[in-house]
Amino acid sequence: MAYERDRRWIMQFDLATLEKFAWPLFVGFICLNFLDVYATALAFNYGPLFHEQNPLAAALFDRQFQGYMLALLFKYLPMLPLFYIVFVKDRGGAYEVQVRTLKLAAVVTLAGADILLFYVVGIHNLQALLSTA
Repeated sequence: MAYERDRRWIMQFDLATLEKFAWPLFVGFICLNFLDVYATALAFNYGPLFHEQNPLAAALFDRQFQGYMLALLFKYLPMLPLFYIVFVKDRGGAYEVQVRTLKLAAVVTLAGADILLFYVVGIHNLQALLSTA
């Protein structure tokens, strides 16, 4: 009974609409990630005045170049499964509930990630980004 209710609920979402929202949100996620890395690279120019707020990234940055490369790997690795989820297709129609569930999860996750990254990049780094323009 609960399975059928959940199935009806997820099937009410139009797959084309979910895909229409997922693609721009994914592009925004990628752009904001690159902008965040760019702003961090600019902040390195401030020398001893620069202090990374993320404790994991700060610990990696203390390891110089290798730590910075590892931080980049951690930063961009989540894009791979998100890429798959955004572009997954159900050509045969055998997994329509699962694909719609993945698409809905991608839209919600990417919307939240974009809002968070816009806050982090846009608000915290706005001065540094504008000073380079």
